[in-house]
Amino acid sequence: MKVAFALYHRALITGISLAAEMLSSAASLRPRQQQKKAPFEIKLVAPSTEPPEVPAGLKLQPDITFQNQQAFDIIILPPMWGNPLVTLRQSPEIIPWLIKQYQQGAKLVATGTGVIWLAETGLLDNQVATTHWYYYDKFAARYPNIRLNRQASITAANGLFCTGSINSQSEMILYLIAESFGQKTANIIETHFGHEISKSTQQPFYQIGGQVQFDESIALAQDWVKRNLSKTITAQSIADHCGLPLRSFNRKFKDQVGESPHQYLQKVRMEAAQQLLRDFGMSVQDVAEQVGYKDAYHFSTRFQQQFSMTPSQYRRMVKAKIYNP
Repeated sequence: MKVAFALYHRALITGISLAAEMLSSAASLRPRQQQKKAPFEIKLVAPSTEPPEVPAGLKLQPDITFQNQQAFDIIILPPMWGNPLVTLRQSPEIIPWLIKQYQQGAKLVATGTGVIWLAETGLLDNQVATTHWYYYDKFAARYPNIRLNRQASITAANGLFCTGSINSQSEMILYLIAESFGQKTANIIETHFGHEISKSTQQPFYQIGGQVQFDESIALAQDWVKRNLSKTITAQSIADHCGLPLRSFNRKFKDQVGESPHQYLQKVRMEAAQQLLRDFGMSVQDVAEQVGYKDAYHFSTRFQQQFSMTPSQYRRMVKAKIYNP
């Protein structure tokens, strides 16, 4: 796999560093024979080989320029500090490079104000997209042909992925890791980077393929589930809350979220359990009850199935990672 990070004026290094660490760590978990057969490669691509000006005064050394003909499998466009139009005017050569890479089969992942690059290519016209919430109005005014989704933190449209924040980008990277290296590897990466990531490796999109407008009733359902995790929840109770017939609700939910209400509920419960185990000194029984499991043994079994370790093992591992130098 070949991954490129676009590097440009005012690019936020946080949009590069964490994603690069996650991807390279996932690649290193492959068997040695597979690593030799299909080596993993990361390149920093910039307008020139001179380090561009980025926030905090740090310098990243580009590997190649946008004039290079090398093709990539994934291209990641980090957000920018301040007005992205300043950077856009400075580096117009990025746009034809992105178009060519996309035509050659690359997946393009843009975060926050970095979505402006995808918008400028025209590839997002008549497609769904999102961006940083602060930039919604200006983005919508500049790109009226793009279907801006203000509810979604991540959108997918035919190989074009937009994320609203660094955290959402991390969710997207986990999804790509699962797709490229397998779910078991993705689970390991999610576990080791768990204190930086709040979601799981399940499909994180509100939009699948960019062809269906996001239904606000599904957003309502997701919000209600997250606020009632300790209660007994069924697909019928969620449908009733949204005022939808069960069959219609199940269909809409699967179309929008990419998984059934039951699968989504279990995923959110496991995510909440991770956070409680990480950040609070609660017993495993108390954590289980907080996320809707009355039986701690049942909870522990489900947790181990999901993350390949018990709740207690997970807590010890994360605490050691966070607090030990």
